[in-house]
Amino acid sequence: MASISAKILMALSGLFLMGFLLVHLLGNLQIYAGPEVFNAYPETLRHYPVLLWTARVLLILAFTLHILTSIYLSTKNKAARPVAYAQKHSVQASLASRTMLLGGLVILGFLLFHLAHLTWRWVFPEYAALDLYTLTVLSFQNSLVAAFYVLAQVFLALHLSHGFSSAAQTLSLTRWCATTFRFAGYAFALAITLGYVSIPVSIWLGLVHA
Repeated sequence: MASISAKILMALSGLFLMGFLLVHLLGNLQIYAGPEVFNAYPETLRHYPVLLWTARVLLILAFTLHILTSIYLSTKNKAARPVAYAQKHSVQASLASRTMLLGGLVILGFLLFHLAHLTWRWVFPEYAALDLYTLTVLSFQNSLVAAFYVLAQVFLALHLSHGFSSAAQTLSLTRWCATTFRFAGYAFALAITLGYVSIPVSIWLGLVHA
């Protein structure tokens, strides 16, 4: 019963985080509209502190819940699964399912780096006083930073594609709905990944400049 509840909590928190990824991407894509529009995006959010902090608290709770339930279920599965079965299952499992834990750790590390980079501005202290648009553009002209962002999005795509199908199974959807949900998950993961990857790649290629 505890495992079922944990699976439901992980599925619901995951779906909430997916919604955030979509909204966040739509905000980030405004960089293609130029510095005035892009810089106005965070400034607009600051005019609604209650809404902003409510969203932040919900994100922290959802992210924490997602991590804790993931660790709990992973521990329970390893304890209940014989070694021979685990080896056989790993061959049959998809790449996405086999990299869920590793992908989660990479995404967590990326999130901390992302906050240090563009929110706390610790990564490039020489750019700390610049507006967000200029900071973003100058940062992604660094090949290592751009490459790390792209790599993180690849793991995110794998995580999302498996997460959708897992959520469908956990929430006991019908077979037709589960199949539709799975393919929708692939499409969602691809769209989110291409959207996020396009930003550092476009800047690195010089298509977006300060």
